[in-house]
Amino acid sequence: MQSRLCLVSFGDRDEWYAEAHLSILTALGWILPPYEIVVATDRPERYRWFGHRVRIELLTPERIEEWSGPQRFVWRVVLKAIAEIARQPPFANLLYVDVDTLVRRPLDDLIGLLQSGAVCLDKKESVLSRRGGDHRRLWKQVRGRTFQGFRIDERTEIWNSGVVALGAENVHLVEKSLALCDAMTAAGVQNRLVEQLAQSVVLQSTGRLREAAPWIDHYWGNKPAYDAAVHQQLAAILMRAMSVEEAIEYVREHPIRGPLRVKPRWWSRFLRR
Repeated sequence: MQSRLCLVSFGDRDEWYAEAHLSILTALGWILPPYEIVVATDRPERYRWFGHRVRIELLTPERIEEWSGPQRFVWRVVLKAIAEIARQPPFANLLYVDVDTLVRRPLDDLIGLLQSGAVCLDKKESVLSRRGGDHRRLWKQVRGRTFQGFRIDERTEIWNSGVVALGAENVHLVEKSLALCDAMTAAGVQNRLVEQLAQSVVLQSTGRLREAAPWIDHYWGNKPAYDAAVHQQLAAILMRAMSVEEAIEYVREHPIRGPLRVKPRWWSRFLRR
């Protein structure tokens, strides 16, 4: 059965598109056919180099506004884009990745797990009620409440949704996550993590939720170091005038490695100022 890998990128920041290029190249290096790569973006020209290897799902300004919903929740755009891509024919396994991800090993075993019924998110973070910061603020808004038949309580886990992997028979769970996200925002829940919580709750409810982290590195917690390595690799690809096939082989032979999360020192905020 075909697998469909998708990314979402919109806006002007060059680093997002640089990250997306490396993410796509690493995926092409480790995914077996049949597959397709779909990028939902408002900047299709940024992906011309890939040619026919990438299919573009165009995000017009009108579409972005509509998909952000009545509450103008930007992360809903991403979840809606995943849902739209997931429902497109032909019937396929779904693998969504944030742009700041790198596939680190062959995806055969992961696809096999999905086809056997497992569902995957990037990795488990913790029980929602035990976190601080934005997680704590979200917990205070949803504690003990029920949305779309899902009760949020002390057992509710929050998972990182930088990777979402579903077998073809489970892609309907994206629509279910979108409905839960909409129910929470419509009820007045305001937090950047609502989309993440919605996917965590829906996929956790299957009893088959697994981590995708063994296959895919999500380096959101160490972006400066990884972005420097990403730009270095893209510079080498550009200077050597590599074809896409040559670049796929190059990044596979020169994987970027490093800690995925670096906790800033207490004094780092003063240096930033």
